[in-house]
Amino acid sequence: MSRHPATLKHVAQALAVANLSSRQAIGPSFLPRSAPGEFEVVLLDLDIDVGTPPVELCAQVAAACNGTPIIVLAGLNARHRLVQALAHADVVGCVPKIGAWSETATSEAKLEGPDEQALGVALRRRRERASQPHGPQPYLLTGTVIEERVLGGSTDKEQALEALLADAGRFGLGDEKVRRLETAADELMLNAIYDAPRDERGNPLHADIDRRTPVTLAAQAQVRVRWGCDGRTFVVSVADRFGALERATVSSHIGRLLDARSPRLGRHGGGGTASGPPTGGAGLGLVLTYSAANTLALQVVKGRFTEGTAVLHVAGSNRAAVARGSALYIYD
Repeated sequence: MSRHPATLKHVAQALAVANLSSRQAIGPSFLPRSAPGEFEVVLLDLDIDVGTPPVELCAQVAAACNGTPIIVLAGLNARHRLVQALAHADVVGCVPKIGAWSETATSEAKLEGPDEQALGVALRRRRERASQPHGPQPYLLTGTVIEERVLGGSTDKEQALEALLADAGRFGLGDEKVRRLETAADELMLNAIYDAPRDERGNPLHADIDRRTPVTLAAQAQVRVRWGCDGRTFVVSVADRFGALERATVSSHIGRLLDARSPRLGRHGGGGTASGPPTGGAGLGLVLTYSAANTLALQVVKGRFTEGTAVLHVAGSNRAAVARGSALYIYD
């Protein structure tokens, strides 16, 4: 649902990547009434009405397309409005238009649409409804070597991070790109080790432990880390074996970006420190990972696994990569 020509063009290309067809509408009142499952997803361009709060626009869409997942797009005040939209329970994706993250444009005239290739991959993933962790492969060129480590605790995390950064060094990445990658990878691993584990009653085991305190995981709680780089994209995926991450938790913590006191990226895209805070839990980890990555994909199969995948554009300058913004997708 959009009136922006560049967005419509990019979305059409993304739909072709995912082998999907579409019905276009210029506003919520033009949407056909539908039953759950009739449509795969609604793509809602928030720029159709910048005067209406994003959550209200999402509610209007949900009223017409009951139970249909919503992916929101935005170019005007994109960072703020995408995060706001995530508060609506039907929103499963937030996608900035290219260049909108650092733009101060007041009209759509100079804005591009979303990254059609990345959106196409996201739509294809949603259509597949996979019951196993995807890992980095969907985001990389065919044949890219995937490295893998299994973490039995916090000591293994340090070794895996060291190996990942050594791989990054082979590609000659600049300091700022490496810093973003280190932040994303470290926080994903910390969350999987300290925040994900649950006892038999579903209660967190390590969430309140100081993150400087070593933790050893039981065999059935070990963490799987995979990463790869094809020269244009560096992708790291971390999967736990609990599947306890709630969509409402994601919304609540990413929403902290709207709080002036919350952690944010510096102007070149860095954020926090690689070692993270002594404590902080999934809230801070998700905020830092989302801010460092160009795409953060969260796949949750309740009681089985949660996989967080951070996708970073590493071709070209770091400034250009940061300007692409951060997209978020939730698969459950």
